[in-house]
Amino acid sequence: MASIPGIVLAAGASRRMGRPKPFLAMTPGGTILGRVLGTLAEAGVWPLLVVARTPFTPAEAWNDPRADNVRIVVNPDPDRGQLSSLVCGIQAIDPGVPCAVMTLVDIPLVRAATVVSLLDTWERDRAALVRPFHEGRHGHPVIFGRALLDALLLADLTDGAKPVVRSFAREAVSVRQRIKVKKVMKKKIIKSVRVEY
Repeated sequence: MASIPGIVLAAGASRRMGRPKPFLAMTPGGTILGRVLGTLAEAGVWPLLVVARTPFTPAEAWNDPRADNVRIVVNPDPDRGQLSSLVCGIQAIDPGVPCAVMTLVDIPLVRAATVVSLLDTWERDRAALVRPFHEGRHGHPVIFGRALLDALLLADLTDGAKPVVRSFAREAVSVRQRIKVKKVMKKKIIKSVRVEY
């Protein structure tokens, strides 16, 4: 399988958490962001890049020797919305790659096996969109094929990514998952996710 890059969106304001969400402690990995990076790397996703609100050294977030090879891309105006971060990430990857894995920093409990399943499905079908599916809902991470990556680059930031992603729904492949992965949204959830690895 060819090298497939991973984009982690981590430029949110973290207003509900009171401090930057990517740096909240979690094991393995050291932080929430470290856990996400470790899962992607374990699944074979590489190179990895993080779209952030401000610059930082990857080793601050990920206790792993590979941290020095993670690229940090700063969104100059993250308040434009999540699509602006996704566009920053897409612009930073090799334009010749056939697809990219994209996930959110606040979904750290994804298993490497889930990512591998998505990658295997993309390798088999080469769909424009491959995403996990559980109890009638789609989640993250997702794989965007080249056509969808290019369409996202042209999208209106005020509309967000959803209209563009929905326009590729007929070309999408959903991969059924047995467990639902919840976002880390509130401080009280942090206590529970620390023991769910």
